[in-house]
Amino acid sequence: MKLNKFTNSILAIAILISSQFACQALSSTPPATQPPLAATEPMPVNTEAAVAEFTPTTDASVDISQFTDDQIMTGIQEALDAHANAYSSNDPALLDEFVDQQNKPFRRIVKSRFDDFQKSAGGGQYTFEYTLLDIARREYGFVIGHFRTAGGYEGSWMFRYFENRWVLSEPSVEQVGKPVTTETEHFTFTTYPWAEDVNSKIMSMLDVARNNVEKVLGKVPDEKANVIILPIYGLRPANSSLSIANYSSAQGTLKNVIQINTPYSYAYSFYDPALGWDGDLQTTLTHEYTHMTHLLSFDKAGGLSDWMSEGLAEYVAGATENKYGACNAYRSGTFIPILDESDTVYKQDLMHMYLLEQNFGLSYDFATSLVDFTVEKHGGLDGFWKLAHALDDTGDFKKAVPQAFGISYAQYNQEWQDWLKGLC
Repeated sequence: MKLNKFTNSILAIAILISSQFACQALSSTPPATQPPLAATEPMPVNTEAAVAEFTPTTDASVDISQFTDDQIMTGIQEALDAHANAYSSNDPALLDEFVDQQNKPFRRIVKSRFDDFQKSAGGGQYTFEYTLLDIARREYGFVIGHFRTAGGYEGSWMFRYFENRWVLSEPSVEQVGKPVTTETEHFTFTTYPWAEDVNSKIMSMLDVARNNVEKVLGKVPDEKANVIILPIYGLRPANSSLSIANYSSAQGTLKNVIQINTPYSYAYSFYDPALGWDGDLQTTLTHEYTHMTHLLSFDKAGGLSDWMSEGLAEYVAGATENKYGACNAYRSGTFIPILDESDTVYKQDLMHMYLLEQNFGLSYDFATSLVDFTVEKHGGLDGFWKLAHALDDTGDFKKAVPQAFGISYAQYNQEWQDWLKGLC
């Protein structure tokens, strides 16, 4: 699923931003490795409208070849410092001062992330800091700044020189070039010339993701996925502002769409340098392709339960370390139950992950642990599918457990919690 998310976008943002801190306050799982949150169903981009929203990106009077690399790095570090200080002090005026105000879609994603974070539990709780590591000059006067956060994560954002300062920005829809369609055996790719340095690598990663899913689940769809590699947020301004990638069963006239943000786009955000941007992305692509396989090859069995869908995708993607995050949270007093048996309308449980009002990031950890537990203690993946089909048959998880495993829901629930507590 992943993003956007999300239904709980405020907490999701707080979790994502927390990757800048050495201490993960909202989730034990590094934000950069979490699955892209629940995917929205964005409409195809209206290129004419997107272009109309964007005034010329480059000031013709500015030739950045006049600047040395050291001068550019000084200016970009100033912009990064302003971005960090704006978050630390909740200063939207400072944020605006170093964000491209001519690019309306880009301005919206930056402002949306900022506003949601300040409203979240993390707002005002942290001091942000970025250190610029290196730069790469690009066309149209853009420069990619590669930086490290105080928490040790890394990211790469684009900047341009405007009105005597370097501002956070991205190219326009026109500047990234016309889309290129490439057909392979299992995928139809839409790419853009601006990202030609990473397009081929990302395309090959989809084949790896497909192989990963087939190895674990035993089968994958015959249908091709339509994969769109996005170098800028402005190409799909209706997308979640938080996801690295997302899958949707239908988008306009297209079916089975996987959209991927490139690693130097603001939408991609941060990654763990120990894994590299490609390591984080590979896990995410396997996660998203699992969603497609679950739907098409397994009839989305267990679709009445959010945790089955997201937990399975994380399990197949190899994010089994999530269960240790769930264990630590459980031992510290934070727990997300399988079923919320209160009278509340919006259930706060794993069956309804997308409705969670808090701890959304941790819900992936608990969901993964529940899949892991079921596989380990109740018949492997065959047991998981048995439970999923029982849920489809009964429409009631309390009835599905005894139908699948011959034990009560209460026993299954207690066994899971005991197993979880014993992990750490």
